[in-house]
Amino acid sequence: MSLRIFVWWVLLPGILAGQTGGAPVRFERSGYESPLPVLVEVGTYHNAVSNGYGYWRGADATLWFRKIPRFTPVLQFNSQTRPGVTQQSYSVFSFANWSRNFYTTQGVSYAAPRNGVSLFASRRLDLRGFYKLPVLERRLLVTAGVSQFRFAGPARGQIYSTGFLYYGKRVIVEGNYFVNRNQPGNKIGQSGSVSVQYGQEGKYWIGTVLGGGKEVYMFIARTPLEVNLDSVSTQIFLRKWLNRHYGVFVAVDQQTKFGAFTRAGVIGRLFFEF
Repeated sequence: MSLRIFVWWVLLPGILAGQTGGAPVRFERSGYESPLPVLVEVGTYHNAVSNGYGYWRGADATLWFRKIPRFTPVLQFNSQTRPGVTQQSYSVFSFANWSRNFYTTQGVSYAAPRNGVSLFASRRLDLRGFYKLPVLERRLLVTAGVSQFRFAGPARGQIYSTGFLYYGKRVIVEGNYFVNRNQPGNKIGQSGSVSVQYGQEGKYWIGTVLGGGKEVYMFIARTPLEVNLDSVSTQIFLRKWLNRHYGVFVAVDQQTKFGAFTRAGVIGRLFFEF
């Protein structure tokens, strides 16, 4: 039996980050009171995919504990269904503030393969650092990170990233560049993303995420086949507080993987702060 692997989510992790509402917000810059200690988000997403790939759908939930300013743990659950298979992913993630100018994000996730198909990596480790430059009143940050992922069987790899974040008065701009190293075969892919959002914490954020790259990996079968695809994607999102304690997040996105498929999707979430 061949091991079928879907790795679209590995190609552009920066774009998926935009589905949470864009870049992390520094509340001291937002003009908004400190966040409430607990944030809960629950949502669903639906995708129509061309060329016989069918209908993809999923649900997710995220729990943030924001009581301690220097350390913010996050628990996340994600379930996705495609024709013939459903798989769940479980993640533990955190922000850690080490100094006035430096903080990191780190996380680990796990997903058990289903029917020989991996929609998520079976194991993944992520680490990323953010340094606030002294210029522009520390509004400009540079970033660097590394991720280690493994699918069922021999498929595994690393993602190396670098980028920047700029916090304006009501605008946040983020750019990222990724180098993906996939095994077996030591195949190298590259991708990038840029996002812009406008608004204010506690009121609304509206923004867009643009990305593109080259996906290169070995398709694991009786006769291994190298997959080499170019991809572009776009997302437009709105995060809106309806009052102090709850709000909504909605987004539409589109991805074209040239030579494979086109995917069009919608995302909807509710979030609660208390």
